[in-house]
Amino acid sequence: MRPDVVDVLRQKSCRWQECNAIFWLCRRCDHGQQYCSERCRAKARREQRRAANLRHRKTPEGRLDQRDRQRAYRRRRAALSVMDQGSPKCLKDGSIIGPAFRQPYFAGYEGKSQEPGLPYCMICGRPGQFVNPFQLRR
Repeated sequence: MRPDVVDVLRQKSCRWQECNAIFWLCRRCDHGQQYCSERCRAKARREQRRAANLRHRKTPEGRLDQRDRQRAYRRRRAALSVMDQGSPKCLKDGSIIGPAFRQPYFAGYEGKSQEPGLPYCMICGRPGQFVNPFQLRR
């Protein structure tokens, strides 16, 4: 074992069903994270909310809530009835949005170089040694 490698890293698999990426966390940073990045966590949370809303809409109380929302929406739309249309809105200069980048929970360790092939903590960037808990002992 190298003298600079001191932490034992825990291997995790991202819980978002479309990602399943493997990532490592050191003992200090492991607080039960289930996702490899904020992006995966947000997407999984959005799916959970969508499923919960669907379950609610299928209940009798949910149907009544939907009915009330639709009535209020129709009232608002009727109040905004306009006969003449205005001019189209123009985009401001420089409003182009760049591509979404996948980032770890805390992006404080991005600029530092890692040794190739050596696993490191996804949050703090500490290099470490991965110990396989499922390895057969002989």
